[in-house]
Amino acid sequence: MAITLFYCCLFIVLLVIDLEHGLILNKVIYPGAGVALIIDVFVPQPGIIYGTIGGGVGLALFLIPALIYRGGLGWGDVKMAALIGLVTGFPLIFVALLLAVIIGALVAGILLAFKIKRRKEAIPFAPFLSVATLVTLLWGSNILSWYQGLF
Repeated sequence: MAITLFYCCLFIVLLVIDLEHGLILNKVIYPGAGVALIIDVFVPQPGIIYGTIGGGVGLALFLIPALIYRGGLGWGDVKMAALIGLVTGFPLIFVALLLAVIIGALVAGILLAFKIKRRKEAIPFAPFLSVATLVTLLWGSNILSWYQGLF
């Protein structure tokens, strides 16, 4: 429970900083990743193996679009996806990132529909990544089980 509380605080900090300043700071991401690695060594869920696999998957899934579509995703989002993978582990990284994309698309659609944002205006993605990570930390296993039960 204390670990989940720490992660909640970490991702709330990332959410607020990105909303206020449009930045995902390395001085938050790198220490958070270091702590996540240490926690992964000593805590069985996700564990060091699944934590590092999750970090690699998160990094790869966001690195590819960041390289292909310059300006779409920032490097902070790429590093944050890797951090999310370290925190949630494999396979919950997929739940977290998919939830972030769904939540982000819904909110972006609403902002565009009500003309709060224009099509070319940037919408910070870290808040959606943060909320999705918190949901995944709290209910990710249940969401994954529900999804797998569909097939």
